[in-house]
Amino acid sequence: MNSKEPIFYLNGKFVPKSKAIVSVYDLGWVRGYGVFDYIITYDGGKPFMMMNHLNRLKRSAELIGLKLPFTQERLQQIIVRVLKKNRNGKEKSIRIVVTGGVSENTLTVPKKPTLAILVNDRKPYPIDFYKKGIKVIIYDYNRESPQAKSLNYIHGVKAMNLAAREDAYEAIYVNKKADRVYEATTSNLFLVKNKKVVTPNGDTLPGITRELIIKISSKFFPTQVREVKIKELYDANELFITASNKEIMPVVKVDNKVIGKGIPGEVTKKIMSEFRKFVDSGNW
Repeated sequence: MNSKEPIFYLNGKFVPKSKAIVSVYDLGWVRGYGVFDYIITYDGGKPFMMMNHLNRLKRSAELIGLKLPFTQERLQQIIVRVLKKNRNGKEKSIRIVVTGGVSENTLTVPKKPTLAILVNDRKPYPIDFYKKGIKVIIYDYNRESPQAKSLNYIHGVKAMNLAAREDAYEAIYVNKKADRVYEATTSNLFLVKNKKVVTPNGDTLPGITRELIIKISSKFFPTQVREVKIKELYDANELFITASNKEIMPVVKVDNKVIGKGIPGEVTKKIMSEFRKFVDSGNW
């Protein structure tokens, strides 16, 4: 075992990464039946808005009919313990995965689900992503049970592979027939038009960072949560995506259409600045 190997939590035990093994009959493996959530740390290893994430994990599980093996408070205690076992001075990413558990017939949900908590060193994105912005593509799809953070990422993987071929970083889910914009594969989406901020409503994941940005933005700009048309995406003055690991990331190109001036806009930069102030305050 590598002495620097991360320590994970798996079904009641703390084990090194190489020993974190689940059955091939686990419903997360054979059926993709499960949910997850993702937390990052700031300020020397403090989980950011942890209870918000754990509450969402519970809602996600309820939406797919999966019972969590622990309360949010117990999960919080386990996360604190596993973080202590991975102290090395670096900020962390925490992935909590709950599956249906081991099912011999690969369909019936057993009484005991699988719980895994994976902790790794957090890897920041290139600074140019924030200074210069990124390119995204659109992808005609919306997730099944979109308000649940489920393990079903078939189209997410397909979309990201298509994006990579187009030198894009993310893919935005849209419904061309219904003329609606939803979210990105692993991010929420915000548009800015005439200094008004809009994020799509309805069939999207209730992002923790998204909810925070709505609150921050509302203090400085008119901010709406509403249906968004595809044309609005291309006609926006500014775009940005949000997620725990990405924070606020400017978007300067959609497909082959340059957004605004092709650089991160002033509204986006203001929101990025206010987000940083909130993180640095430690009042979360």
